[in-house]
Amino acid sequence: MLAAAVPDHLFWITSRAAGTAALLLSSLAVCVGLLFGGKLVKGRPDLRHLHEALSLATIVALVVHAVALLGDGYLRPSVADITIPLVSGYIRPWTTVGIVAGWGMIALALSYYVKDRIGQQRWKKLHRFTALAWLAGLAHSFGEGTDAGETWFVVATGIVVLPALGLLIVRHLGAPSKPSPRPVGQEATP
Repeated sequence: MLAAAVPDHLFWITSRAAGTAALLLSSLAVCVGLLFGGKLVKGRPDLRHLHEALSLATIVALVVHAVALLGDGYLRPSVADITIPLVSGYIRPWTTVGIVAGWGMIALALSYYVKDRIGQQRWKKLHRFTALAWLAGLAHSFGEGTDAGETWFVVATGIVVLPALGLLIVRHLGAPSKPSPRPVGQEATP
């Protein structure tokens, strides 16, 4: 068996690294998406290709994060443990949050490729749920992640998560809007 031929912790370390990569990549994708998708930046460049590349890289990292655990000799999870919420006995609440977040991120990222079939407006409404999946992934990382309390992890995560959170807050609270000008001759009412 392959697991017997490699060091004991290789699969666990690979999963940790891929999980961290998925969190960082998804945070960058959220930042880029909020920057070009909203009206936050005037004269902004077209960042769709960067957003798409970051989203696809996130999917790859998520898959590696989950699949690498199948080789872990300590946890010994089944395919069901890493793909179906509430099945795993390992820190069940945070594992479930991570599974739901992972599936959500994958489905929402891939929804881009069917937006012509489901309609632009429906896709935009659906794509807004990406923020919830991302926040759930963040909760999973800090709730279950082996490295969650490590300084390097908190700093690396903060560098990409805080700007994304800031942009998300601005997006949902709404940027200050200018009052619309009154037509000429119309008086303000008290």
